[in-house]
Amino acid sequence: MTQWIAVALALSSAVCLALGTQTQSVAVTGHTEGPLTPRGLWPLVRNLRWLSGLALLGLGTVLNVAALSLATVTVVQPIGVIALVITTLLHARHRHLIINRRTWLAVALCSVGGATFVVCAVIGTDPTHVPGTRAENTVVALLVGLVVLIGVCELFVRRHRISMFYVLGAGLLYGFVAVLVRLTATTITSSGFADIRWTSVLMIVVAAALGGWMVQCAYSCGPPDLVIAGLTVVDPMVGVALGLVVLGEAGDSFTGALGTAMGLAGLVAIVGVVVLSRHHPEVLQRRAAARAQQDAVTSGAVADTATPRRTERATDR
Repeated sequence: MTQWIAVALALSSAVCLALGTQTQSVAVTGHTEGPLTPRGLWPLVRNLRWLSGLALLGLGTVLNVAALSLATVTVVQPIGVIALVITTLLHARHRHLIINRRTWLAVALCSVGGATFVVCAVIGTDPTHVPGTRAENTVVALLVGLVVLIGVCELFVRRHRISMFYVLGAGLLYGFVAVLVRLTATTITSSGFADIRWTSVLMIVVAAALGGWMVQCAYSCGPPDLVIAGLTVVDPMVGVALGLVVLGEAGDSFTGALGTAMGLAGLVAIVGVVVLSRHHPEVLQRRAAARAQQDAVTSGAVADTATPRRTERATDR
C-alpha cells in the first residue's frame, strides 16, 4: 500500500513539474523579446502566471521528496520522466504545433535512457556509504570551477541564444546542488549543525541561483519540453556520476557490465536531448524564421547596392 501511495505522489509530482514548466515558459516568452536580461527578470517576479508556475514547481518538488520517503529511488525516479511527455503535449497544444516523429523519438530516448540509468545506478550504489571531508571538498572545488566556466561561456553565447547551453548548464548545476544538499543533510543528521561546512552551503545557494537563472534563459530561447528533458536527464546523471566517481558510493554489486549499461543508457538519453533540441517543431519554426529574416536582409542589401549603379548609368547618358 505504501508503494502505491508513493507512485501516486510521484505521478502528481510529474504533473506539477510539467504544468509549472509550461506555465513559466509561457510567462517568460510573453514578457521578453530576445535574450533574457537581469533587468527583464524583475517584471517576471511580479507576474502572476510566472509565480503560479513557480508554486507548481515547488509543489512538485515537495511531492517528489514525499514519494522518496515512502519508496525507493528505483520506484520513484523513473516516473519523473512522465513530466517530459506531459510538457511536450501541453506545449504542442498551446502553440498549435504538430509533433513530428523525431520529437516523439527524442522523448522516447530521453525517457527510456533516463529511467534505465537511474535503475542501474540504484542497483550499483551502496546507500550506507558515508563520504569523507575530502570528497565533499572535491565536489565544492569542482562546482566552483563549473560556475566560473559557465559564467565565462555566458558572456560569449548570450547573443546567440543557444538553448542547449542553458539546459545543460542548469542540469549540471542542479546535479551538484543535489549532491551537496544530500551531504549537508547527512552531516546534520549524524552530528548536528556544528559540523556543517558553510562553503558547501554557500555553493548550494550560488549554484541554485545560477541554475534557476539559466532555466529562465532557456525558456526565452527554446521550448519548455527541451528544458524539462535536460533537467530530468542531466541532473540525475551528474548526481550519480559524482556519487560513483568522487564520493566513492559504488557498491559490491557495481560491475563492469553494469557500468557499461549505465554508460549506454546515459548516451541514449543525451542523444534524445540533442535530437529534441534540433528537431522540435518550435525549434524548426524559429530556425526557418531566422533564415527568412537573413534572406530578407541579404536581398535588401543587394537591392541597395544595385540602385546607385543604375543612377550612375542614367547620369552618364
